[in-house]
Amino acid sequence: MTSGFMSDANLRRLPVFLLLDSSASMQGDPIIAVNEGLNTLYRELGNNPRAIETVWIGVIIISEQAAKYPLVPIDQFRPPFLKAEGNTPMGAAFRALADSIEQELRPNQQGIKGDYVPLVFLLTDGEPTDDYRPQLQRLKAMKAQQMPTIIALGCGQNVSLPMLREVTDHVYLMRDITPETLRSYFKWVSGSIARVSRTLGTTSGDGSLLSPPNIPGIEYHPS
Repeated sequence: MTSGFMSDANLRRLPVFLLLDSSASMQGDPIIAVNEGLNTLYRELGNNPRAIETVWIGVIIISEQAAKYPLVPIDQFRPPFLKAEGNTPMGAAFRALADSIEQELRPNQQGIKGDYVPLVFLLTDGEPTDDYRPQLQRLKAMKAQQMPTIIALGCGQNVSLPMLREVTDHVYLMRDITPETLRSYFKWVSGSIARVSRTLGTTSGDGSLLSPPNIPGIEYHPS
């Protein structure tokens, strides 16, 4: 991709990672709504000139294993199709996220600033089925430029709120999983990414300008 005002090699990117639970408990309307939400995000950001210039998207699917799709510019992003199957290996997902941040992000170099602080949107409806803490500590130990801002949405009655509060201060709950609420959440995600991309150059891109999702059925639960 060539930017409209500078070459891709010199462009400071806004890395965005979507960690999406597609375990068996997401069967039915929830996984359909997540797939619709991914397509909504792709369309809305793909029609936003500033997002096209700056936003790169990576997807990590949390299922039987953590399937990682590498960072790509939004105009090259193709939403993967999620199937609801398997468990919730959150530790494997955090490992994939940490690997992506360490391997794919551009660091600061002499005279050249690297990528902006990555944004991570985590969606899950259950309890982790592996040991997630070592990989979570790996994320928390990253230097300031790499340490991601994580926004977590817990869905349903069986999600582990204590785990989400270990992960981030930005915890939201959707106690009743409805397709409409999930679709509204993805519209909020795409709007939030677009809002951060517009402010790049005046902020660190760390998500500090994100406003809470004002969506009926979603509650804020800070740690």
